[in-house]
Amino acid sequence: MWLVGCFSFSFSISLAQNLVPNPGFEEYKKCPVTFSTDPLHFGPNFWSSPSQGTPDYYNKCTFGDMDVPRNWAGVSVAHGGMGYAGIYAWSNKKTNYREYIQCKLKEPLKANAKYTIQFFYRLSSYSVYAIDRVGLTLSHSEVKINHDKLLDMKPTFTEIKEIESLTNGWLLASAKVTATGGEQFLVIGNFCSDDSTKNREIENRYGMSPMLSGSAYYYIDDVSVIAEAAPVAQTPDTLQLVAVPRPNEVYILKHIYFKYNSVELLQASFPELDLLVSILKKNASWKIQLTGHTDDQGTDEYNLSLSVNRAKSVAQYLKTKGIADNRMQTQGFGKQQPIQPGSDEQTRSRNRRVEVKFLE
Repeated sequence: MWLVGCFSFSFSISLAQNLVPNPGFEEYKKCPVTFSTDPLHFGPNFWSSPSQGTPDYYNKCTFGDMDVPRNWAGVSVAHGGMGYAGIYAWSNKKTNYREYIQCKLKEPLKANAKYTIQFFYRLSSYSVYAIDRVGLTLSHSEVKINHDKLLDMKPTFTEIKEIESLTNGWLLASAKVTATGGEQFLVIGNFCSDDSTKNREIENRYGMSPMLSGSAYYYIDDVSVIAEAAPVAQTPDTLQLVAVPRPNEVYILKHIYFKYNSVELLQASFPELDLLVSILKKNASWKIQLTGHTDDQGTDEYNLSLSVNRAKSVAQYLKTKGIADNRMQTQGFGKQQPIQPGSDEQTRSRNRRVEVKFLE
């Protein structure tokens, strides 16, 4: 990734509250039935279209066009949970048609405070084109634009990646921002013109609609704005866990923590994950298998999805630290393999875990 006119960063998440309401697009007034033809049709709670563009809402609650994982724009599980949004970010017709999504934060940002802002995005599998960027802007007031073109707004940051990486599942856009104070609205989309957006046609893809044949369409999920906290220091117990790891043995990552019912890693996880990074860099030929497990609360289906996505979140963190995708495998078993039986909180806490196995 690069720092350019629209710039990009990647930073870690703190323990503080997520200021984005309905960050994973799980809550809705009405289960979606078909793609949007009016900006008012965009359905997840607390989210809206800031322009006359018509973003789409997908959720597992429905069937057909707006289903998760199979829908009119492609096939994709949610990054976390059961829902996500969809937007057009570029068109080869050079019309600068755009779709954006907007939400009001739970509270205004504080002046000079530092925040980590991130969201996950994924190219839809029926999009014939991929582009190299997606962005986010913060606003002091609600954005209301009476057209469906490029928004004339300076992005707070734009995430730019090599196009070759943009067809490989969910990707993280992340930035560290110092607030001016009073920012309370967040808008996601592409804030660069068609001409300035690098694009590429993907071989052997055929759009399932005229729009998808000439456009880049992206899913959006798991948005967060979190105030930074003081760094968490490493402890001897954390270092002790894999002080002398051996291939083909399973180790429990004892200090990996997620937000409740979420795939979002807490900052307290980073010391142990950084230790895992250092081990993999010292043993460059090793690969790892990451396995997620949950406690006994919730349905089998929900827990299986949660466990898989938590393992993927750990892999994504390792990737940001330079560990290649082809060195990592991820899987999850939900609540099917508890360390010990029981429904008290201490037992449940032990059963909620991510394991790592080193492979030569």
